[in-house]
Amino acid sequence: MNASLVRQVVVLGSGTDALLTAASLKRQLPGLGVTLLRDPAAEAADPIGESTTPAVLQQISRVLGLQGQDIHLRARPVWTLGYKCLWGARGSFFRGFDQTFSQGLNGFRTEPGYLAAATGLDSCSPSIALMAAGKLFPKDGANAFKPLEHLTGMNFRTELLDDLLLKLCQVLGIAVREGRPVAIEQAPQRLVLADGGSLEADLFFDAAGSARPLSTLAGNSGWVSYEDAAPCTRAVTVLRRRGSEPIRPFTTLETQDAGWRWRIEHDDAVGLALAWAPEFMEEEEACAQLLAKADDSSAVTRIHHWNNGRLTSPWQGAVIAVGDAGGFLPPMASLRIGMLLFQVNWLVRLLAETDGRVGDASAASYNTIAAEAWDELRDFHAIHHRYNTASDSPFWTRARETVAPRSCAPLVDLYQSIGPSQLLAQFIPSWPGAIGIDSWIAALLGMGVPFRHQPEIPAPEKKAWESLCEQRRAMAKQAVPAELCIGAARRAMRPEPRAAFP
Repeated sequence: MNASLVRQVVVLGSGTDALLTAASLKRQLPGLGVTLLRDPAAEAADPIGESTTPAVLQQISRVLGLQGQDIHLRARPVWTLGYKCLWGARGSFFRGFDQTFSQGLNGFRTEPGYLAAATGLDSCSPSIALMAAGKLFPKDGANAFKPLEHLTGMNFRTELLDDLLLKLCQVLGIAVREGRPVAIEQAPQRLVLADGGSLEADLFFDAAGSARPLSTLAGNSGWVSYEDAAPCTRAVTVLRRRGSEPIRPFTTLETQDAGWRWRIEHDDAVGLALAWAPEFMEEEEACAQLLAKADDSSAVTRIHHWNNGRLTSPWQGAVIAVGDAGGFLPPMASLRIGMLLFQVNWLVRLLAETDGRVGDASAASYNTIAAEAWDELRDFHAIHHRYNTASDSPFWTRARETVAPRSCAPLVDLYQSIGPSQLLAQFIPSWPGAIGIDSWIAALLGMGVPFRHQPEIPAPEKKAWESLCEQRRAMAKQAVPAELCIGAARRAMRPEPRAAFP
């Protein structure tokens, strides 16, 4: 592909991937013409929604420019501080979004990972102490709380988030059109639609999910399988009514005999999902197990099938696959949307730094970056299967015997030698990586993966660390539950008179 000036792009897709891609492109490259092509027959979003990391909230607010009242009143998300993992040799552990292990502590020579390993993980950071106490935000005075939005993700009901993003696309001047592509033509480059119409563009973004219709039309079928790292290829989901139970300030991941289960919190509902390997459980049994867990006669199951892996070259010719169209792994780390934004922001950077004149070098650069990010996420899934000793079922026994990291194997090997050292960051294949060293250390440490080097912690530091942990536990005990924080935030964000938002 010769370098050519990109003035007009088409983003194909009807869901969150396409909406975020179109809005991110237009917001950061306002001179770019963006058309969003939506298939009216596309499958509706899964009602259980999804959990996200702080990077997603930062993109929505700082990059896309959505205000707090738009986010909280229209999308009605629930804050989440991280994960409770019923996983690994310890039986359970919390994993937060704060930088617990990659930064040193003032007054301590010993790195925080070794301190946490020696004295327990339940209060090794403020967010973990809050999750362990079942609270969301610290108190700020007698009748207020202090939001920690730089440390929190969001749980979104997908249909509400998509509605908000669609309105944003309209406000940004993105042309929104319905149609289904049936062919791609060259000279000029255009999509031929099923209704006989067509759309010309310089680049086409396939953000239509794992069906990847544009990539298929372009003949892009090279595939790198990840099923040796993530053996679950089926899932069943249900959305049940919440009832009177409290909102948990975390997403729950739980080991199951033939796979794993996750739980997503919403204000008026709970999303439940069970991922499994078809060799170890039938679909009917999986549905029955999840419905029994839901215990809600109104709950309706939804089945998902997928292939774990990635396209060999997501940018081929004039078509670029992003998000689920470029690759797929189960949502174990709530990184699905984060991976999409990682890719889109790199593409924005390439377009900006080349003044829109992209060519073969740009495509090769992006394909390398995307492959490294997907391979890192593959290995992150792999360690959750390799080192989970919570079950001795046939599924988990086989997983421990056959699943292993690849590109991140030196990082894992070094951890087993020297432990949760900040030096591990140098062994992420492509710094800073798509996941971050804190998540790697938190997962390996939380699952109880053993390491040989056990540094001696000076007695004064051990005493000071224990005192710091006790302070965190005391703070968390007095903190504010999620229901009160969410209610107060929404009451404080009542819309003020301003220009109409479509």
